[in-house]
Amino acid sequence: MRSGCFVRLISGFTISVVLTLLPIYGYRITDFSSVPTTVKTVENDTVLLPCYHNGPYSSIRWLREELLLADTGNPDFTPPERVRLFTNGSLQVANVKLEDTGEYLCQIASESGLAMQRHAIEVQYPPSVISHPSGEVAMQVGSIFEIACEARGVPFPIITWKRPSDNGSDLDHVESRRRLLVEVRSRGDAGNIQCKADNGFGLPAVAGILLIVQFTPEVKAEANVVHTKIGFRATLECSVTAEPSAVVHWFHHGVPLSDSRRILRQDSVVAPRSPDHLHTQSRHLLIVQNVQENDLGMYECKAENKVGIKGAIIELTGRPLPTIFKASPIASTPMTHNLIWQTESLSPLTEYKLRFRQVPTGNVGPHYRLPPADWTELTVPAEFSDGPIHTTGYTLRGLASASVYEVVVSSRNRYGWSDASKVVRFATAGEIEDATIVSTETIEYEEIVDNSISDMGSSGNFDYSTSNSATVQEASKITLGVTCFVLLIYWKSLYLVVRN
Repeated sequence: MRSGCFVRLISGFTISVVLTLLPIYGYRITDFSSVPTTVKTVENDTVLLPCYHNGPYSSIRWLREELLLADTGNPDFTPPERVRLFTNGSLQVANVKLEDTGEYLCQIASESGLAMQRHAIEVQYPPSVISHPSGEVAMQVGSIFEIACEARGVPFPIITWKRPSDNGSDLDHVESRRRLLVEVRSRGDAGNIQCKADNGFGLPAVAGILLIVQFTPEVKAEANVVHTKIGFRATLECSVTAEPSAVVHWFHHGVPLSDSRRILRQDSVVAPRSPDHLHTQSRHLLIVQNVQENDLGMYECKAENKVGIKGAIIELTGRPLPTIFKASPIASTPMTHNLIWQTESLSPLTEYKLRFRQVPTGNVGPHYRLPPADWTELTVPAEFSDGPIHTTGYTLRGLASASVYEVVVSSRNRYGWSDASKVVRFATAGEIEDATIVSTETIEYEEIVDNSISDMGSSGNFDYSTSNSATVQEASKITLGVTCFVLLIYWKSLYLVVRN
């Protein structure tokens, strides 16, 4: 009796701990011969999920995220369409769909307890992506805005950003970031901003915006100075780059101009905005027919859009064009140099202002520079010439031999002085010592400020006798002194030869 009681006690103890400690029929309830599995597949495929248990069980159930798929313990339950439970416990899902993606749970039930094993189905599909905002987005220079991309796909896609400023490089890409903060710095930022979603399955998906950068018009004068003559026809031209398109107004001395019989406007679009050209380029002409005195002066081509206003200044003048030096066929001597220059002027020239100076030697380094010499200025009368091209020759005398000089010239007609020519260097004849180093640096010179004449209605006959006579007398004195000195040396040498 006591023994039988003992057996019952032992039996009771065994039953109470069998789920965690002791085997039944040589197996544990948690002993599966199958292993947890994640099946990666595609739509319309068939998937088999294993659930093999090594011990006896009373029933088996399958669930997908709380949704019951199969239950052998409930004969009245009908599995969903495309789902089949095999006698060995495996679950088949045929013709899989995207919604079949998820976690699957196999539950084994027996008198001793419940055992579970987890599986998963991952139905892979190519990525898709949408952006917020989308389409065409217009922003002004200096703006900051955010663009977000929402991607889908299995596996979950990696997002990569691409901007026009990347220039085809991946260096500026930002990966796996849903949102991108964009700062519009210049009109060069215009173009497609794209986010690309890629999960390695199928082709990447692309979304984004077309950024239109709105900016203050850029205005460029084709020529900042237009030279003309009374009675001639003059054309002033400016080009405008803008987004949005700009309205152009012309001003003369700050006063708006309107079309008339003598002043005409021509506006044309050179390059309209397009997907490949995200701004407008236009050409604007102001044509002055039969130019009069009061038509001369400063004009402004001013462009305006909703972002801002910008203009360019154009001078309509009768002044000569800058003079250009030409090579002289006459060779220099140790003390003279022959200059030839050409000037284009639609009105007769009256005089030239010639300035020259000797270039200092011994400028041996960037930290040691001799100060430049002062300019010597000469007034050269202009010869009458009918054509627009005026050629003049002049000989500089009394120069130092074997030396380098700089020369610059400007010309004058009834409307004022031309801009100064470029500085030209020349060397006088003679042997230059090896130790002499000629500076090749650009030396600035004083600007000619008397560039206009107040009496625009005068006939153009000016009296230059005072400046001309003073200059000629000074030059004559130098030439006479040099000539006398040379003759004196020559006759003294001749005397010594005859005497001997």
